[in-house]
Amino acid sequence: MCKSEIFAKIINIVSKETEVSVDQILSSDKNMETVDAQYLLVFFLFESGMYPSQIAAHIHKTKRAVNYMISNFHERMESGKMMRIYWDDIKNLLGNN
Repeated sequence: MCKSEIFAKIINIVSKETEVSVDQILSSDKNMETVDAQYLLVFFLFESGMYPSQIAAHIHKTKRAVNYMISNFHERMESGKMMRIYWDDIKNLLGNN
């Protein structure tokens, strides 16, 4: 599977599970639901093997912003119960047991 297919698959799953549209995930909106979805997207793209620079290009953010999301993902997940639920559901859908 190529990078664009991996990206499309993961962003669509994240969008469906979080009920945040793809356009909203890719926006610069700062509401909690959108930012949670962005963190989930970045984390699962990174876990799938994509480099931060590749992720940054796909989501129109800087490499530094992507690295920040990756390094602070678990802290953000601990701060909200829904993040943990989304993470578990998406992990199961992607087969990352």
